[in-house]
Amino acid sequence: MDYLILLSSIALGAATVFWLHLSDPRRVKVLNAFTGAYLLSLVMLHLLPDLYAPEPGLVLKPLVIGAFILLGFFLQIAMDSISMGIEHGHAHEIHGRMAFGILGGLCIHAFVEALALGKTPGIPSPHDSAAHHFLLVSVVVHNYPISIALLGMLLQSGMKKSSALACLGLFAIMAPIGMFTSSYTGLAVYSRYLMAIVIGIFMHISTTILFESEDHHRFPVGKMVAVVVGLLLGIASVVFES
Repeated sequence: MDYLILLSSIALGAATVFWLHLSDPRRVKVLNAFTGAYLLSLVMLHLLPDLYAPEPGLVLKPLVIGAFILLGFFLQIAMDSISMGIEHGHAHEIHGRMAFGILGGLCIHAFVEALALGKTPGIPSPHDSAAHHFLLVSVVVHNYPISIALLGMLLQSGMKKSSALACLGLFAIMAPIGMFTSSYTGLAVYSRYLMAIVIGIFMHISTTILFESEDHHRFPVGKMVAVVVGLLLGIASVVFES
């Protein structure tokens, strides 16, 4: 079921581009502001506290957890250099091979994020069910605007619709592949470390979205409203789940 949920956000992104024509960079930025605020609230209110919660039989020093969070943070900086920052709303005119470089960066990003979702069959997850649920929701909500921005840029570059959809399809399957890889290769045993890396990635993306200002350092009203709504929805999600 989780695999279908991961795919659904990309399908919804494609539908948004073709049916609602919301691929305009300004609208994508507002949507990214909402998702950035929502991600940050889930990370701070549930994912991060769950990561630091003591687990019977496992002593994971806070310093180690912090180191892996930093690893995720700086890993995202490295991936930004490949994907050109599409993960946090940067739209670009792309030509030729540049599209495949951006696609490659986004595929790596989606694969790494989903590694923390893996569960080893027959072995209980070290995270509570709510943490897994919130991580899944975070990935889905985060990938939705990325799919809109990616497909919109590919189409605007002059790429054929069929080719653009094929590229989007490749991006779509990377999260399920990451989750499957973690579940069936033993990586899920290290899910706390993987979760720390993903939290670092989310912290970089969400803070970059929220602290980026427009020209003349103005914060548009639409973006501010999106941030407030995202924060409130994130807080409500955690409160009602608890």
